Amino acid sequence: MKYAFFQGCNIPIRIQQYATSTTAVLAKFGIELEVVPTFNCCGYPARNVDEKAYILPSVRNLAIAEKRGQDILVICNCCFASLQKAKNVMSKNAQLMEELNSILAKEDLHYSGKAEVKHYLTVLYQEVGTEKIKAQRVNAFTDLNIAVIQGCHVLRPREITHFDDSFVPRITEELIGTTGVKSLDWQGKLECCGAALAGINNDLSHRLLREKITGAQAAGAEYITPICSYCHLQFDTTQQNIRNGAAGEKLLPVLLFPQLLGLCLGIDEKALGIASNSTIATEDINRIKSLLGPPTEEKKKKKAKVAA
Repeated sequence: MKYAFFQGCNIPIRIQQYATSTTAVLAKFGIELEVVPTFNCCGYPARNVDEKAYILPSVRNLAIAEKRGQDILVICNCCFASLQKAKNVMSKNAQLMEELNSILAKEDLHYSGKAEVKHYLTVLYQEVGTEKIKAQRVNAFTDLNIAVIQGCHVLRPREITHFDDSFVPRITEELIGTTGVKSLDWQGKLECCGAALAGINNDLSHRLLREKITGAQAAGAEYITPICSYCHLQFDTTQQNIRNGAAGEKLLPVLLFPQLLGLCLGIDEKALGIASNSTIATEDINRIKSLLGPPTEEKKKKKAKVAA
């Protein structure tokens, strides 16, 4: 299986480890990601400025994938929502489709809606499956508590993203469960991290971020696992800017899900780019690796409990 890999604008420049770790993990299951140099921005920055200017870039990306005969795999939540939004709008507006296709024709492109848009978690969950993932592990974690933050755009609006239940999402939780880590139930996991307000209202953006950090730490989280690339930037970059050096404030380090799963699949931490997370220290990596063990330990514990 080969997908056209859509990384968006942030990931290739600021979070390359998200792309490299995802590529390494999916390769374990025979899924190839092909970088497409002609892809452009998804249009998200123009979302609240001009609807047509927002839709056209995603339609062009979909037309490029369609011409290549490929579906698109996305790791950025905002890009995922934008591409899904474009497909939804085009399916309901024939006049707009004709107008945008007249623009695309100048590049010998045409949009008809054939190319599908898939989030990488959906591919792992539906096309690989949790049982196959578990069967391929060489390690699993014990005694590692993390707080997952889903991000806004992958879940809402559900009628556009078609990703998971907006209120009780299970896909991410079940995938996290294959690694053996404990995903904590904490208040902020479905809330906004504040990234959307950065540069517009920094005080409110930072307040929302602080609420998430303190909420996750109060729940017992040792690390935070953001699904959204903007959430990653908030926790891995902005967190340091607002908390670094402050008395009594402890950083909440970031670990991406493909990095967690990659370690369980036996992929080297350097290939997963774990050290590229700016909130991760060498002692964090050493401790994380020390918590890895054979995935059969869980069964042994159950048997021991029954015997007792």
